[in-house]
Amino acid sequence: MYPRHVAHKYCVLLPLKDRRLASRTRGFTNSEFLDAVCLRMPLLKSPPTLQTSCLDVVCRLPQEEWSRPHIATWLPKITSEKQPHNLCADLYQDLLDHLVKTEQLQAWHLEHVAHQSLKSLRLESSLNSKVLDVDTVQLIAMRCPNLEDVSLFSCKELPVQSIQLITGNLAHLRVLDIDYTKADDATMKTLSRGCPEVEELRIRSTNVTDIGLFELCGLGESGEGCKKLARLWMHDLAKVTLFGVSYVIRALKELRSVFTEHNIGLVVYGIYQECLLHNLPLLPLKLDYINFTSEIARQSPGEKVFTLAPASYIKGLMLCPNLRDLVLNVGMLADMDEEILLGLSQLTHVVVADSNPELDDGSFHRDVVPFLSKVGAKMERVMLVDFSDVDILLVVDRCPMVKSLVFSNVQGIAAQPYWQVKDSALQNIESFHLDILEDNVPQESLRYQLERVLKNAPKLKSLRLEYVHCFTDDFMSDVMKCNKFEFLETLDLIECHGITRKTIEALMYSNTAENCSEVVVSKCDNLSKTDLDYLGELAAVENINFSVVDEFDEEYDANNNNGEEQQEAELDISID
Repeated sequence: MYPRHVAHKYCVLLPLKDRRLASRTRGFTNSEFLDAVCLRMPLLKSPPTLQTSCLDVVCRLPQEEWSRPHIATWLPKITSEKQPHNLCADLYQDLLDHLVKTEQLQAWHLEHVAHQSLKSLRLESSLNSKVLDVDTVQLIAMRCPNLEDVSLFSCKELPVQSIQLITGNLAHLRVLDIDYTKADDATMKTLSRGCPEVEELRIRSTNVTDIGLFELCGLGESGEGCKKLARLWMHDLAKVTLFGVSYVIRALKELRSVFTEHNIGLVVYGIYQECLLHNLPLLPLKLDYINFTSEIARQSPGEKVFTLAPASYIKGLMLCPNLRDLVLNVGMLADMDEEILLGLSQLTHVVVADSNPELDDGSFHRDVVPFLSKVGAKMERVMLVDFSDVDILLVVDRCPMVKSLVFSNVQGIAAQPYWQVKDSALQNIESFHLDILEDNVPQESLRYQLERVLKNAPKLKSLRLEYVHCFTDDFMSDVMKCNKFEFLETLDLIECHGITRKTIEALMYSNTAENCSEVVVSKCDNLSKTDLDYLGELAAVENINFSVVDEFDEEYDANNNNGEEQQEAELDISID
């Protein structure tokens, strides 16, 4: 029941004839009063912020309030929909999304928001995933046949039968994430029959084997399959072999990306060789992502060794005219002839690793720079791993449209950098990661290159520096005269011993970087515990996630409410 001042507030806002109606309803209860005037209330054209606030108020109501008539009558006013007596279609989705985002979702909420108009259900956090059980999954499968995007990520306790119930009843499903669940080959069989429209599928760390992959390809009894599948994530599938991966690439003609530990480049090269051996036409594949490395798990849990492909495998790229993402080792660049280079016209993301990082053989200038000179015009992301004599400015000059630069495990920096690069080429950079491995890099050259980048990258959103000694307060004070880093979102500083809290505070402060959302520091000698506590308090005020990783890889999260320590902060560089 509403308090009287709420009813009075609504009454004052009503037109004259509605106030007359209100005067005739003074003996009613407040909820009856609102029901009586609701038919005549004007639609509220509220801004998005007000709409979000109203949704938050509703989502916090106790269970008994959700069954009252006013929920179904005045909520449509919030969304400016002209359906005064029914929850508008978008509102069901808005309510569900808000409950999920704020981690307020409970099983009983689904009784009210599970509706045929829902298009998306993404339960990606641990709190939200606990809502699902056999009964709630059955409710969703029955009431929400039009779902197109479903995530059951890490619902580890959900029975496989419940997952099959989802995959067997959603004929319009296009995106499915069942990573870290009990999904198995039977799930793939059900999926291939019940969800023919699936375009994106995530099955990492599940119980799927080669047999399940064959079901996806339509080798089952029904002969059906997910023939429209375009992107497939399947890391950490213990019983999936290279043969299974190869069959998927051959059978699913719409497939554009396969993310797995196995060497996709080897599969493509095998198809290329078969065409030559049997005198078959070189029919192009739709793949836009090729990785010429494979990860072989060691006996120790979590450890993997990366195996590089022979240089000759590069010939397989003849079958990939749509290639956008390429991961390869530097030794393969020498075998890349003009015909292959012409086929890389759409390439925008590239990762190149040095095959022999212990040898300073000049591969950066001999192989990488000429390659970038030929394909760098449209390049947006460049990642170079284990190279010596690295010239950051030369890479930018060859890739003037680059937005993301990652230099990992840098063995050395060019003593004479390419200073002629134009400042305008640096202005597109949104992400910059630099990981120095050696002590004996020329600091003057490194400082000059880093200064050029940071001063001329006003759109920078992500900055990660590791073992960069020239990154000091004086250095950043000079840089910030030219660049205020207004768009900076994430800042990672690992073993940057020249920095103090002064610079970090300047980058976190809202007037300087109002978009900043995450700061991670690790093993920075000039940051004392007092400094870290102070920065943690500042981060809490600015609504920034502030984390400290010590030598034991323990994470101190200064932004959480209880102040407890959390374990295992992962410092990860992703190119996806």
